[in-house]
Order: sequence, then C-alpha cells, then structure tokens
Amino acid sequence: MPDVGIHLKGEVSLPDLFQKLRQDIGENVGAVGCFVGVVRGLSEDGERVKFLRYESSEDAVKKLEQIAADIEKRPDIWRVMIHHVVDQIAPGEDAIYVLVAGRRRDDVFRALPELMNRVKAEAPIWKKEVTEQREYWVHELAERK
Repeated sequence: MPDVGIHLKGEVSLPDLFQKLRQDIGENVGAVGCFVGVVRGLSEDGERVKFLRYESSEDAVKKLEQIAADIEKRPDIWRVMIHHVVDQIAPGEDAIYVLVAGRRRDDVFRALPELMNRVKAEAPIWKKEVTEQREYWVHELAERK
C-alpha cells in the first residue's frame, strides 16, 4: 500500500519520511529522489504573499493512494510517498513532499514530475493565496484566465 497522507503543519517532515523510506529499501533500489513544494514569497502577478491556505476533501488521501499506486506498478519503481500539508503555510515553508525510490535515477527522475502533475490535476486539494492586496482560490483564478 502506498505511503501517503494529508497533514497539518508540523505533523510531517522530509527527514522523517526519508528515514522511513531508507529503513526498508529494496535491494534493487539504486536511486531515491524527492520533490519538496515550498510556498513562494511572490505571487504569479508579483504580489507579496502573506500565506497560502490549503484545504482538501475527504477523498484526498484515496486519490493520493491511487496516484502513488499507479506509479508503483512500474517494474523499476519500488516505492512512492506523497505527503501534503493542509493548513496555513507561510512563504518558505514546505507544502508537499514526494519521494520516489527506484532502480535507476532515470526512472526516479521521470516519475517525480509526473507525480506532481497528477497531484495538482487530480487530487481534491485547493489553495487560497493571500497577498498584501487580495486573497483568492488559485484554481478559480486559473479557470478565469
């Protein structure tokens, strides 16, 4: 079963996830890669960001499990971990951790952007961006453009 989760700020950390992954690493694993999503201090429009507020539906964990399981079915991928923070997060703080263990670095490097693209497109997780000038749900702003 894939290792995924939705957490409040402070409940999950990259060092803890990495240690957990390394404890049970398979003998065919030759690469481990990770992606850390960090809150930017400037919006797409150049406004200073005060914080992001992430929210999710009850089905978010199931969707993360499905995404991780799809990638874990690949013969050269051993483990996928996806852990998203759903809370108020300030610039510079971590919002998501994605870790992949696989046979070769090419397998791992290919999986990371695919995982993030699927999480952004498929997981019922939304973010509100609060800047010094305004606040808005990012998916609603993207739909208007």
